[in-house]
Amino acid sequence: MKKKIFYVFAAVVVIITTLMATQIVNNNMTMRSGKGAFYPAVSVLNKGADVTILEDSESWKKIETTKGEKGWVSANAFVKVEGTIDYGMMAKDISDKKASTTMVTAAVKGFFESKMGDKSLNEDIFQHPRKNYVIPSKYLEFKRNTYDGRWSAKKFQRKYKISKPKPFTIDESLFAVSAYVAAKFTANGVITDLMELNYVNNVAQLIAENTEYYDLPICVHIAKSDELFVNSLPIGVIVISERMLKECKNESELACLLGHEISHITLQHGSVEADKRKVKLKAEDAFAELDKTFGTNTKEMDELSNEMYERSIKGRKEKYEMEADKMGVIYAYRAGYDIRGLSQVMRRLESQMPKSRNMEDVTHWFPYSFKNRIIALEKFIYKEFKDRDEYKKFESRFNKNIH
Repeated sequence: MKKKIFYVFAAVVVIITTLMATQIVNNNMTMRSGKGAFYPAVSVLNKGADVTILEDSESWKKIETTKGEKGWVSANAFVKVEGTIDYGMMAKDISDKKASTTMVTAAVKGFFESKMGDKSLNEDIFQHPRKNYVIPSKYLEFKRNTYDGRWSAKKFQRKYKISKPKPFTIDESLFAVSAYVAAKFTANGVITDLMELNYVNNVAQLIAENTEYYDLPICVHIAKSDELFVNSLPIGVIVISERMLKECKNESELACLLGHEISHITLQHGSVEADKRKVKLKAEDAFAELDKTFGTNTKEMDELSNEMYERSIKGRKEKYEMEADKMGVIYAYRAGYDIRGLSQVMRRLESQMPKSRNMEDVTHWFPYSFKNRIIALEKFIYKEFKDRDEYKKFESRFNKNIH
């Protein structure tokens, strides 16, 4: 009889410890319908909200609110602000947020001066820069196939630890810049092949899960363009051109390229640069005030200011890219990819770059900077990583999905 009572008591203890009451400690934490950033948002929870943890895991926790809502939140919801994302205005439904014209005009001022004369925009992407191309069931199958017959995803993650990140805030200004830039780069349209989109976004999602911000939803648009470009935006949007995608020869090269772009987001290069450009914006406002007061035209002075500014920040840009190169291969390594893919695709890109020697050209330094990046990256890989059979390229899967 005593043994039965003890067993019942033990069972009650297990239930009590499983259903643990606690509080959210950060604002704008998205509760999702599933265990991953690619699931739809259910609700937004803020600091001080009382919840009950129903299922506890390392990265995601299933909870129930005092209103009876159930869903999954990032473990970052229960950690102090260091290392979490404050989604701000886009917390609940990031796919349906729009940027006002006034907001965009203010936010993009000082960016892309050489392209501002081109008024073409992809209106759909401008209004809805984020799309959900990841289908949860297909992604989970993709992930299972990726690690089938190899180490587990957890073991790959443990092979290279990443440092604790800085707080990450997405405000209206960053959203506006992201919406505008995504619309500019997709002005000629986007690829709508769902098989290709789903595949590219699955690779990006796998990389994102191996970053500090595993709860940041990732969206990759494939732009219809013969130009070579891939760009990341602070809200987790990446735009890659058709031609750039075709420069990749296998999945590891694509993963490393996407890892590089995701690194710009996690390292917050976009938001840092936006803050630094505020001084430049003040100078432009001063020129505008002169024109208004004296009826003058300082357009040439404004253009000279832009050129001088671009020249002055070339070292900072190179630093950003080198940082993203290294962090990108770390993310790809943690996901189980052959990280030599990044230097391989970079060498092919370098051979196609025009080698301008015109000192009047503000971009004349770029090809030489690119070469320096390749050398630095290959030294980093040689020093920090070992070749292992467990790290794959996935050529056949890539060729099956990229047309």
